[in-house]
Amino acid sequence: MFQQYPVLDSTSSLALDLAQQGAEQGTVVQADQQTGGRGRGGRSFASPLGGLYFSLIVRPALEPGDFPLLTLAAGVGLSRGIKQATGVQVQLKWPNDLYVADRKLGGILTESGPLRGGLPEFVVIGVGINVATLPEQFPLDLRGRIISLAELGVAYHPIDLLPPLCEALLVAVKQLQQDKAAVLAEWRQRDYLLGRPLEYYHEGQVLSAIGAGLAEDGRYLVLDQQQVEHRVTAGDLNPIKVAALRPNEQ
Repeated sequence: MFQQYPVLDSTSSLALDLAQQGAEQGTVVQADQQTGGRGRGGRSFASPLGGLYFSLIVRPALEPGDFPLLTLAAGVGLSRGIKQATGVQVQLKWPNDLYVADRKLGGILTESGPLRGGLPEFVVIGVGINVATLPEQFPLDLRGRIISLAELGVAYHPIDLLPPLCEALLVAVKQLQQDKAAVLAEWRQRDYLLGRPLEYYHEGQVLSAIGAGLAEDGRYLVLDQQQVEHRVTAGDLNPIKVAALRPNEQ
């Protein structure tokens, strides 16, 4: 079931309400524009006209420890779908961003419903992708950090991408239920942070580190300058930042 709107505060807010009322897996809420789009850690998600903003309800049969992997599986599904539809190769920046040419193409936010028997009754996968948006439509502080499919020469109306991306998401969620290792292996092939200099925020300190890849439990591994391994959880607020290049490294 698809529900489409010109403007919503948040597609995920409505999808969470619908899921609570019993909406089935595969239900999609889409809006041409969001006035209160949400990002990770309670941040706002800029949602001007020209982007694709939607939320998908899923009711996966997963082990309790695998629910945090849904964000990673969603990234795999979306990157597959974008590649198949547009030819654009997407990288995945842990834990929830889609990247192209060192800039953010889109983001994912997964939110769980109430627990029953220790497991969420449902999960809402919220997605925002810059399709036909232009830099000047975004706040000044974002303009150098985001990219759209239009800037890459891909001419698509956002709504035309909705069916294939929803299908790709559902396939990825099903694969996570059946073959978790394959999903994580594909995520690793698209790892944007691997080998990159990072700043890791840990216990009130900023540590210089290198991206070392994805752990089996979905946490991200970084190595500090003493070669000590740190496992970063997605619940941390902005734990990892790609380090700025020095002038002679640009």
